[in-house]
Amino acid sequence: MIKNIIFDRSGTLSNDIRPVHEATCIVFRELGKEPISIEEFKREFTLAYMNFWNKYFPDLTKKKQDRLFLEAIHKVSEPEPFPGIEVLLEKLYNKKINMVIFSSHPQKKLDKEMLDNNFTQYFKEILGSTHDKTKCIMKVLKRNNFKRNETLYVGDMVHDIKTSKKAGIKILAVSWGYDSKEKLSQANPDYLIENLDELNNILFKLV
Repeated sequence: MIKNIIFDRSGTLSNDIRPVHEATCIVFRELGKEPISIEEFKREFTLAYMNFWNKYFPDLTKKKQDRLFLEAIHKVSEPEPFPGIEVLLEKLYNKKINMVIFSSHPQKKLDKEMLDNNFTQYFKEILGSTHDKTKCIMKVLKRNNFKRNETLYVGDMVHDIKTSKKAGIKILAVSWGYDSKEKLSQANPDYLIENLDELNNILFKLV
């Protein structure tokens, strides 16, 4: 039985691909390069995110990228949750499921988004600026006394699948985010779903 769920934010709960692409284009211009299309962005974006940035800017440091992206992300539109996410979180919360959210976005940006969408109440921990997800998972398990066999990670990228497996917990991958269903399938997640109805069906069989 699953008692604890760690949710990835970006592309899983939050429909932020367009705002993140817009912010990326701003940074590209700041660094003197023509922006890439959203199709190229979705195809090339990867975690750890500096692997993506250094593909285009080999000498760009993480410190500079973080500064430029933080400035840019505050200039673009705010993302919206995917339809039906709030209802899902409320149902899980009412079933006493412990929930944690991860994001590589800055903590202040994440906190504001959670507050604006009235999501704060649902989560035991709201963790922004997460870069090494495996370490973060291990720390969350330890801090909260979560058992591995009772914990599920829900994410949208191959990176989420790899880090969850490394941490020894099950992974449910959703195909509506950054990585395609084909990419996700090749990484062999424990569960792979295509829509919110499937997510509801699987989660409420597991919890």
